[in-house]
Amino acid sequence: MTILLIVLIVVIVLGALGLMSVFVRTLIERFQSPEVSEMNFTLPLLHEVFSGFLMILIGLELMKTVVMYFDIHLVHVEVVLSVAMIAIARHVIDVDLMHSPPLSLIGTGIIVMALALGYYYFKKASILDPSRENMNVDRRESST
Repeated sequence: MTILLIVLIVVIVLGALGLMSVFVRTLIERFQSPEVSEMNFTLPLLHEVFSGFLMILIGLELMKTVVMYFDIHLVHVEVVLSVAMIAIARHVIDVDLMHSPPLSLIGTGIIVMALALGYYYFKKASILDPSRENMNVDRRESST
């Protein structure tokens, strides 16, 4: 249990350090450039930064899911859906629209819609049935 969490923490920290090093290195290169026109942030740089940030966010959400599972032995659907939505958002950012097959883009769109609908209906069901929140609190109290 703790080994898995330690590995996740190490991977997240290394990912964050790698993302920061890319960002700082690019900033230094841009400011050392003598021409002002070369100092602008290019789309590939922003693409890499956002993709790396979303990957770190996925790691943090996975760590949260693992901690919650080991703590109360319950997998929260909302957390799993949010991780899936972050992952598909990262995929949408990474996809090359010019060279991707149309069927792949349609499939990605269907997955986005399915996750959004699933999240919406999950939240709607939890609003309509407030006993679910009480059940989660009761499970936490009984496990301690």
